[in-house]
Amino acid sequence: MYIKEYMNTDVITVDGDTPIRDAEKVMHDSKIRRLPVVDKGKLVGIVTRDKLREVAPSPATSLSIWELNYLLAKMNVKDVMEKELFTVTPDSTVEEAVAEAQRWGIGTLLVVDKDKQDRLVGIATTTDLYKITTKVLGFGQPGAWLHIFECCQAGSEAEVINIINKQGVRILAMFHVTPPGTGREDCMIHLDIEDASQIRGELKARGYEVEERRH
Repeated sequence: MYIKEYMNTDVITVDGDTPIRDAEKVMHDSKIRRLPVVDKGKLVGIVTRDKLREVAPSPATSLSIWELNYLLAKMNVKDVMEKELFTVTPDSTVEEAVAEAQRWGIGTLLVVDKDKQDRLVGIATTTDLYKITTKVLGFGQPGAWLHIFECCQAGSEAEVINIINKQGVRILAMFHVTPPGTGREDCMIHLDIEDASQIRGELKARGYEVEERRH
């Protein structure tokens, strides 16, 4: 899965000379919290609703309304935008993008085309990508899950898959997990049946430690 397949290409942007009052209105009207800043199509920064709130004068200020409006009118987006950006390319995978977003603690992925001088071509939120990943992994979907402990060797996996195939059961998803602090590498298998007790019994008879979980 690549970012270019899931990114939103209809990106709302402003340029650096946009007054912050106008940027606030754009975010309010568009119901967004982050606004990319571009200069002739090139991504140069991002401004957030929280950042605009930070630069707004405190309600306890002694300045008059006229003075407040005068100060805010002189401030442009380029004065408050974040210039150190985390970006991905259209050919970045969803998996690596989600991992990097978690690592850096960010909620929005800005997609740029490096071959076109960092031209902004799309945007994707980590919320959207988490939904995609969750769907691919099958979380929350019907079926039975088998948690097979320490079965990630090639021979073991092949044996497990063979046992499932002999039952005529379809595997919806299969992936490895390492529970924190265990050093163990387990296998999670999502099956297209509601009751996997027979398969679980066969696996246990072959010496596997297995737990069944239903959604």
